[in-house]
Amino acid sequence: MNFANIIQKEGGRMEFYQLEAFVMVADYRSFSRAAEQLFLSQPTISSHIKSLETELNVPLFDRGKSEILLTPAGETLYRYAKDLLQLRNAALSDLGAREIKEETLIIAASSVPCQYLLPKVISNFQQLYPLVNITIRQENSQVASEKVFHYHYPLGVVGEKIALPHLTYEPIVSDQLVVAIPTQPAYQELLAKETLTTADLLGCKLLVRETGSGTRSFFVQELQHRGLTLEDFQLQVFNNQETIKQAVRHGLGVTIISRYVVEDYQRFGFLATRTLQDLPLTRYFYLVSHAKRIQTPAAKAFKDFVRSYFQGRSEKDAGNIC
Repeated sequence: MNFANIIQKEGGRMEFYQLEAFVMVADYRSFSRAAEQLFLSQPTISSHIKSLETELNVPLFDRGKSEILLTPAGETLYRYAKDLLQLRNAALSDLGAREIKEETLIIAASSVPCQYLLPKVISNFQQLYPLVNITIRQENSQVASEKVFHYHYPLGVVGEKIALPHLTYEPIVSDQLVVAIPTQPAYQELLAKETLTTADLLGCKLLVRETGSGTRSFFVQELQHRGLTLEDFQLQVFNNQETIKQAVRHGLGVTIISRYVVEDYQRFGFLATRTLQDLPLTRYFYLVSHAKRIQTPAAKAFKDFVRSYFQGRSEKDAGNIC
């Protein structure tokens, strides 16, 4: 269905507030959540959607199932509505003052950047721009990228590229995954070696993150190059790297983890780390943004600041940024 033809045929007049309500319902798949986000009542949101459907003479949502889903016409309108709302924001930005004013900026980040890289970056940024309040929302790499794609967040910092249209990924800092090993006597055979191989881990319980984690995805990709899969190991899955750190510390098993995450535990002797000599585990963290999204002055400034903060830093310097 061609949206332009619908408009021409029906001569409908859509208002921005209707499109905002429509996009919010589509994003959250909920009339009540959309109402909360827009500080409106649920009946008001329902009225906006009903008016839009009447003007276009097509249903936009399938309300007969367990969750609210877009119809084919709704999918088409959604793409145009996103662009129209972004174009409006761009016009307002160009017409208004360009200086950075008071703003709350919400950034999505996967676990390692969220907990170990961004706090100091944000602290330094806010010394320059005290009117900008930055909040980090921790998501795994897949969810963070999806939410940037759906315009929930203006920017994200992730450890894995997710193939979604219009997303751009800019490498900002490198990372190395290491094997974290308990220091208990049961692991002395591993601790006695300066470096390890994947074969050394086959007899150990391997603690891994959940599906969608950038760390897990990167490790799986490298294993595949060696003809291995996670199923070759004795697995135990956790959805939190801090839990994994504690589990390694108390002897539950070994893990493949970012060196940023365990450098403090290693320094205090709570665990030990080794590299895998037969598996290259160097990766990058990426600054992800939507190419079609119009960024606010604060978002633009933060994006530029992140670039300059990490530019030219060696891995040794990067290890001291936390």
